[in-house]
Amino acid sequence: MPAASSNQPVDTSRTLELLHSPLKMFGVLVAGVLMTSLSLVFVLPVFPELRDDPVAYAIGIVGTLFFGLCTLMIVRQWLTLEAVITISPAGLRDVRVAREFIPWSAIERLSTWTLQGQSILVVAVAPEVESRLTLTRTARWTRGPNRKLGADGLCVTAHGLKVDFAGLAALVHAYATTYDAPATRAAPAAD
Repeated sequence: MPAASSNQPVDTSRTLELLHSPLKMFGVLVAGVLMTSLSLVFVLPVFPELRDDPVAYAIGIVGTLFFGLCTLMIVRQWLTLEAVITISPAGLRDVRVAREFIPWSAIERLSTWTLQGQSILVVAVAPEVESRLTLTRTARWTRGPNRKLGADGLCVTAHGLKVDFAGLAALVHAYATTYDAPATRAAPAAD
């Protein structure tokens, strides 16, 4: 993938596909397996005194279900060979957010939001366009809480990808500027 820096111009006539980083995904998978295993310790009769504590047992059940589901989702993503993020003249698509492209003309604002040390690109989309998108379950469930935390838009992250956040943000801003997204006309590209 081409580097996106201030020294090198980005060829915005091309379609770029950003894929998972196998090494980063392996690290996340190991963390998921460890957290699931740790949660199981509270449920299985490994330490009977933990199993007798109803709070610890409940935490173990919830943790096992949550981290187990997350681990399965990581495995599914890892085995999927499709591009996670596609940036093209048609728009921006992150399959973790929606299956459809978000046209550049519908992007009203681009900003950076940082949560627990992780930078996230917040893409504010015109409400009439966002209502037509088929948002993923995760995007639908996190949309309201993220808004309350200060991220009023669809959240796109470089987590687990072969590109870092600065590279992702530079690419999105370059395409948005080239294709005259309202976000680039109204205000600076990032907060």
